[in-house]
Amino acid sequence: MNILITGGLGFIGSALVNRLCREHSVVVLTRSERGCSRLRYPELVQVRVKSLEKVTQDDCKGTDLVIHCASTVDNYNIQTEPYLDIQTNCNGTIALLEACKEQKPKLLFVSTFFVYGNQAHLPVNEESPCEPLGLYPATKLCAEQFCKIYGRLYAFHVNVCRLTNVYGPGEAFDNTKKGALNFLIRKAQLGEPINVYRGGNFFRDYLYVDDAVEALWAVVQRAPAGELYLAGSGTPVYFKDLMGCLHGLTGKRSTIGSMEPPRFHEVVGIRDFSADTSKIRALGWAPKVGIEEGLKRTLASHE
Repeated sequence: MNILITGGLGFIGSALVNRLCREHSVVVLTRSERGCSRLRYPELVQVRVKSLEKVTQDDCKGTDLVIHCASTVDNYNIQTEPYLDIQTNCNGTIALLEACKEQKPKLLFVSTFFVYGNQAHLPVNEESPCEPLGLYPATKLCAEQFCKIYGRLYAFHVNVCRLTNVYGPGEAFDNTKKGALNFLIRKAQLGEPINVYRGGNFFRDYLYVDDAVEALWAVVQRAPAGELYLAGSGTPVYFKDLMGCLHGLTGKRSTIGSMEPPRFHEVVGIRDFSADTSKIRALGWAPKVGIEEGLKRTLASHE
């Protein structure tokens, strides 16, 4: 297939490129070449530097599949650039859909569990109500709807896949705004003190990056048009329990301190989250990398 991946130099996008470029013709649409080091086979990939808002029909010409990963990645833009989430996630998605509507490639939109907000009933599934708490998930939810509307109006195959907390090699380990688990892994590896919100007494659904890629590919290959899927491990893990596992894997014992979240995090952050993944498992997908093995592989990538 001829595949266009937006945001293909990001954490998840580059993992997709590495998975697909040996069997398919892959074009990466990226706003900058930063992140090229993530590509294992750069000679097999065409990297096209262009902002998403400027994408045209020529960029999609001859394309069989578009995987739309380009996005902002955290809730903090509202404090400094309140229009950035809208420009990237909403305007950029509309521009991509406009570019696709004549060619009609199959399109997969990569979304996030953050669209759910804090739910009264866990685990959540595809039918759970969405109550996004920040501009990042609110605009991702808008973009989901844009994709569905264009798919219906212009008669092309669209799917949405929401991912839980994705971690693993390739994610930045020094960014406190995103990739919190990778940040924790690196500090534990160095034996540095760690302060976590509420002592880590909250749980999330952590999905290893290779499993996330295979989930997305399963949706591409087997999902009926118009369907939405939630992909996660299906096994909630307390953040504090990750430390015991990391202590065993590293042989170091970082001291763990507890801190109260700042008000901003209290307003926009998700407390506990667990996913019902039965719908995507019905496609024949299941995660293969457990949390201990995933942590081990991530630690090895930082050595």
